[in-house]
Amino acid sequence: MKPEIKKYLCLTIDPVHVGAGGYRLGRVDNTIVRDPATDLPKIPGTSIAGSMREYYRLYLQENNGSEGDVSRIFGDEGHRGLLRFYDGQIILFPVPSVKGTVWVTTAELLKYWCDVTVDDEKEIIAVHGMEPGNINLGWLYFMAKEGYEELPSEVKEWAKRILAVPDSIFPHLVNDNLEIRTSVRIDPETGTAVSGALFTYEAIPRGTVIGFEIGFQEEFDIGKLVPYFRCLGIGGMGTRGFGRIEIRERGDNEP
Repeated sequence: MKPEIKKYLCLTIDPVHVGAGGYRLGRVDNTIVRDPATDLPKIPGTSIAGSMREYYRLYLQENNGSEGDVSRIFGDEGHRGLLRFYDGQIILFPVPSVKGTVWVTTAELLKYWCDVTVDDEKEIIAVHGMEPGNINLGWLYFMAKEGYEELPSEVKEWAKRILAVPDSIFPHLVNDNLEIRTSVRIDPETGTAVSGALFTYEAIPRGTVIGFEIGFQEEFDIGKLVPYFRCLGIGGMGTRGFGRIEIRERGDNEP
């Protein structure tokens, strides 16, 4: 049976950190996972699947369900599950400007995730909530053309001002505006800071809109797991206020 693919949009309520593992020399010590082709941060499908699996287990425990359903739906060492998870992709990314926060995206992302077509992919286009004209994005300065489009309701709710930028600019705007924090390691025995153990880490900032897809070989309502993502989140640094997201299905929403 060919899986049915459904699209989901999620809003980061907190910064999200899905670590790449280990340390490296550079701007930060702990980096987040990136797509090697675009250098854009992403949420791996394995992270989405792992979180959903654990939250489904919690859901079954709270509702007197059978633990065997976890392996049947999500699979185990000797059994393929009924769901297939794909990497989460940044769709709309918040960038500061003198006009307030502006969410940047690309024509390709709008087409795939929102069924919206932007005529000129090489220009800066004011897609929603903005007048055409001069606009700064961080330290960059652009002239935006008019190109208003009707967007899905959840996108307009989450992102008040949207610009479509060329593919060549988008990764730079995203990576230059990631959230970077500094922390110190805590000794578990004493509960105090470890001397000389200062480290930095990056995260996808709150307010980012991310899209991901799930392939279904059998009907499964992930809506019952959404409250767990809003409360417990995804990724690391959960005890430092990271990880909560809000998830909505895209397929049934009309622009």
